[in-house]
Amino acid sequence: MQSASDVISSLFWLKDNSDIEEDPEQQIVEQFVQNVEDFSSQYGSEISVSYTAFNLRGPPSNFPDYGDYPQAFVMRTYGTWWDEAPSAQEDYMPQNASTITSQDFVVSFERAVYPLEVSVFETYNPGALVRIWARGPTSWMLLWEGEPEYVGDRPRIFSPPIRQLNVPTRILRLEFNHKLLPYYTELDAVLLKGLQPPNFVKMKNNFAYPSLFYPKTQAAVEKGQLLNKIIASNLHESVASRMNMQRIQAKPDTGPPLGDFQRLPDETILSVMKFLDMQSLCRCAQVNRHFNRLAYDSILYRSIDLRPYWHCVQSQVLVTLSLRCKFLQKLDLSWCGSHRMIYSHYVVNFLKESGTELTHLRMNCCKFVDNAVLRTIVDIAPFLQELCLRSVVGCTDWICLASLRNLRRLDLYRTDINTAAAVNIIRFNPGLEHLNVGSCKMISAMDEVAIALGANCPNLISVDFWKSYSLTPNGIRALGNCKKLQELDVGWCLQAGGSGEWLAWLAGTELRKLFLGALRGVCDRDLRSLLPRAPKLTQLDLLGVRAVTSDVCDSILAECRELRLLDVSFCDQIQESQVLEWREQYPHVNIKRSFQSANLNTDPNPLFLAPSLE
Repeated sequence: MQSASDVISSLFWLKDNSDIEEDPEQQIVEQFVQNVEDFSSQYGSEISVSYTAFNLRGPPSNFPDYGDYPQAFVMRTYGTWWDEAPSAQEDYMPQNASTITSQDFVVSFERAVYPLEVSVFETYNPGALVRIWARGPTSWMLLWEGEPEYVGDRPRIFSPPIRQLNVPTRILRLEFNHKLLPYYTELDAVLLKGLQPPNFVKMKNNFAYPSLFYPKTQAAVEKGQLLNKIIASNLHESVASRMNMQRIQAKPDTGPPLGDFQRLPDETILSVMKFLDMQSLCRCAQVNRHFNRLAYDSILYRSIDLRPYWHCVQSQVLVTLSLRCKFLQKLDLSWCGSHRMIYSHYVVNFLKESGTELTHLRMNCCKFVDNAVLRTIVDIAPFLQELCLRSVVGCTDWICLASLRNLRRLDLYRTDINTAAAVNIIRFNPGLEHLNVGSCKMISAMDEVAIALGANCPNLISVDFWKSYSLTPNGIRALGNCKKLQELDVGWCLQAGGSGEWLAWLAGTELRKLFLGALRGVCDRDLRSLLPRAPKLTQLDLLGVRAVTSDVCDSILAECRELRLLDVSFCDQIQESQVLEWREQYPHVNIKRSFQSANLNTDPNPLFLAPSLE
């Protein structure tokens, strides 16, 4: 076992390969992650380090061992199961979707180097990495992109060929797509190898100094740099005197001939253009004046999804779009605005100018969301039906959202909302259908939230309480009033795990997804009482439910004809031989069984043996 000093020193591990240097002024440096700046989701909780992004810091803890270990970083999803659940969300602009879509990301801080190699230590279900980005002085640069893959049950160090940069970086961003993975992927460490910049002053320890390599002030413009940018963008060609501009405007349209398009009415062309992504619309605007006018028509900007362009969207983009978004109804700014690329007052101004008709708004993982943005949403969008603010931290005025009256979906995963604010929002939005308050550590009485749902939201379809440690059976019983409930996630709600009798209170016959991970008090009797009311059950997670036996699983597999996913990982009453037999007997069901090493008979992780708030 490592000593405390060894663990602490490993978090700041740094290795200088002095014997490989090619330039006396530059050394090749190998370093592991020093700090994790941001992430969109994690399997772990905010009050523990198990399965959290924090575990990416320092050198590998498990590699080359293969299996499920709490010392790794694990994300919340795998496969396509979450996309098939009742709570699944649709893209506002599916035509905007990248060829290789990504679902999660991680940003890690490093010492500034010219990157030569990035190595990702994958210790469980590798193959989900699809992009690696590096942060430059003012923008993000793509180092590598590839298709997701599943490479089998073996650990690996993935080091794809990366693009060489002429600027140093100390910030990496990794994007993942889990659609091909049979189970959760786990990352043990990330290694960045690169050339140390010349005249680098060595420090005793590799601590994080945000102002040292990434100054908060705007970088100075070198002599001639601005002119070079203007020439490269051909901006100078559009700058003419007023007389020349009038002469240009007087000339007939000299763009390429439109052929039969000229015979089509504008309405027909607009009907075609509405299927174009944002980039294609911008290109159409450059064809000629006719297409320019049509490509800027506000009818094409009712739904805007800027998430695929997170790496290049800056505040000025919102200013430009505000001229076109006169009838904006759906807006997705998720992932945008990192490293002060978007300031909150630009968002406030954009919402005031273009957001009065908004019905759907997503700002997941957005740093620019503050109290001013929250208040503006309430003031200008009274008809808002969907509001997603996943992983938004730093806000305190959550209670203002109670002024909204028409919410159907509210996603507050990993936010700082408190109990009073959550309860008030629910009370004033009786039409709420989807709610996610998973990992909301500031909600100290989740029972009050559940009771409010049962008393005010009869049309509730899905609710996610993931790792809500204050939720008890008293709160879950109140959900019995929600007759249309199709999805319930109470995984790792340990205070609710003393007994599973509350399962008998779940009413209706619409339940499709039920996650009970780590609720060790749930037993066969509790599940049998649920079976008659769950004929449509498709996903059942029993991970770490110790008392469950193979007998009740036999009944579940036989009676739930629509079942497609069954997780019996770390259920120590179920043998591996029984799982193999089920897989042959029910090939249409994906039966999951995790393990911590190549030896499937290894004892379960202690985390699953007893409830703990750690």
